[in-house]
Amino acid sequence: MIRKSSIHIEKANIGEFYHNSREKDTNNSIFSKDDNYCSLKANEAMELYFNELKKRTELYQRRTGKKLHKKTITLFSAVINLNEKHTKEDLEKIVRFIEKRYNTKVIQFAIHKDEGHIDENGNKIINYHAHILFIGIDNEGVSVRRKMDKKDLITLQDEVAKLLNMPRGVNYTQEKKKRPKRLDTYEYKRAMKIKNDEVLKLKKELEKEKNLRKQTEEKNRKLKKDLLLKDAEIRKLELTKKGLEKRIQKLRNQMKDYNKLQEANEQYKLFTKDDYQTLSQIKKLLKVSTLKDINHMLNEFENSIKERIRKRQLELIEKHSTETGLIKKEKVIKTDKAKKIIKSTTSTKKDYGKEFIEAVFRVKQLQKELKQEKEKNQILKTKIKDLENENVKLKIERDYTEMEYEFNKENKAEKNGKNEINKTLTHTSKKRIKSSKNIGD
Repeated sequence: MIRKSSIHIEKANIGEFYHNSREKDTNNSIFSKDDNYCSLKANEAMELYFNELKKRTELYQRRTGKKLHKKTITLFSAVINLNEKHTKEDLEKIVRFIEKRYNTKVIQFAIHKDEGHIDENGNKIINYHAHILFIGIDNEGVSVRRKMDKKDLITLQDEVAKLLNMPRGVNYTQEKKKRPKRLDTYEYKRAMKIKNDEVLKLKKELEKEKNLRKQTEEKNRKLKKDLLLKDAEIRKLELTKKGLEKRIQKLRNQMKDYNKLQEANEQYKLFTKDDYQTLSQIKKLLKVSTLKDINHMLNEFENSIKERIRKRQLELIEKHSTETGLIKKEKVIKTDKAKKIIKSTTSTKKDYGKEFIEAVFRVKQLQKELKQEKEKNQILKTKIKDLENENVKLKIERDYTEMEYEFNKENKAEKNGKNEINKTLTHTSKKRIKSSKNIGD
């Protein structure tokens, strides 16, 4: 941030000689004093001040024939803004300018680079500035205060900005703006502390809100993950269900093909209407029973079919052997019909495996299992719905928290900051008014 020039002149006291030289501890000094500069030690400056004051008082008495009024300001302090690049030589330009402009004597001048504050991020904010203490009675015994009218002070600001090669501060008279109350060093430090404390407080609240948001987002991610797992589980169940449906249909087609083969060989059908009805019952149970139970039923049914085919094969072989007079089964299967039977049987063995215990189809047990599965499905649907509602609720709460925080932060910071600083400024204003009344000849 570019610093702007400013010079502020006010009544001083001899204690400021010590403040400028840093020979006594000061609460304002919070950084290293190594880069500070002071033209005279406090005792030397005080000795020079009293000597000059004595001479100028005598001049005043000879000129007016009166004693110096006790309210006459005999020592002024000029506080000047600087930047980090300004040196003693730059300040000496201002010293010579003040001495010439007001026909007076500068007693002591100093550059301070050890004042400032620490911002909310822990960064050093150094208040680069200078102090010039000069006699309040000029070389002819005239009060310097008489020369400091409004026009003079405006011109003074312009000249100082040029000498320091800095942007001029705001010209409130030219821009017709209300001039803010100036804080002295202690008041400024106190105001900055209040501001920094408020910023730190808001920063902690913001950090707390960030943590809360992080927890909410983590909870949302977990809920989303749970929902995805549930969806995956449901999809897996659906895929398994479809797989069982395809398996049932394939088994039905193979049973039909085997019966057609039997008819072609003038044999009775191996699979009856009851077998197909059993297969249909298994398919219907897919909607209400567990897939594990359905798979078990289907395996048992396939095993039953396999066993019936095996027995039928043996019957055909035995019958064919008797008719041809052949004892060895290896020779019997050379016939075309036997080859077809064996081929069909081998294919059936390969395609089928396991299945069916008729006891599984007991009506009471199935009804009980169907009821249990319905309850499980309903619980799962309810849980998924609750998770979705909770996720929406958390999102709404998070959005509301962000809006409420932003609104409270702006109002609270503005209200508290203004109240504290206005309180400080009111106290300072009273002091300034009282001091102005005391300025006289």
